[in-house]
Amino acid sequence: LMYADFERFLGDTPWTFFIKNGLEYDEFKAFDLRYNINSGLGYSFVRTDDLTLVGRFGAGVSREFGGPDDSWSPEALFGGDYEHQVTERHKLICKIDYFPEWDDFNNFRLVSDVAWEYLLDADGNLSFKLGANDRYDSTPNGRRPNDVNYSALLLYKF
Repeated sequence: LMYADFERFLGDTPWTFFIKNGLEYDEFKAFDLRYNINSGLGYSFVRTDDLTLVGRFGAGVSREFGGPDDSWSPEALFGGDYEHQVTERHKLICKIDYFPEWDDFNNFRLVSDVAWEYLLDADGNLSFKLGANDRYDSTPNGRRPNDVNYSALLLYKF
């Protein structure tokens, strides 16, 4: 998996412009690679030091290479981010992106992330993070529709 996101505020407003890019390789899927690129607008409903709540909508395309359907698929994007600094040491993070095909909203991908981060070092440089990522595909072509990855990370911020 490789994801690259870019987001930029539009002046001194709660609106943002974003680009989301992704490349997936999974030997257990019915394709070799999936590429997607989407862009659109986001809106910060809440943005404080302790709480962030952002929604986004946009459009783009995805394509599966080496599978039964290797055509470009136009898709919409609806998503949101929630980040809450619960205490000085505890943070909760949740992100979800829904990618339905424009022609049929019953054909979609859903990518969700949830994580808990604990600050280990009082200076703020070292954290421990537990997370889960679920990638759901409503058209798995005979394979399992869900892929769930779990992670335990040590994060050093500089």
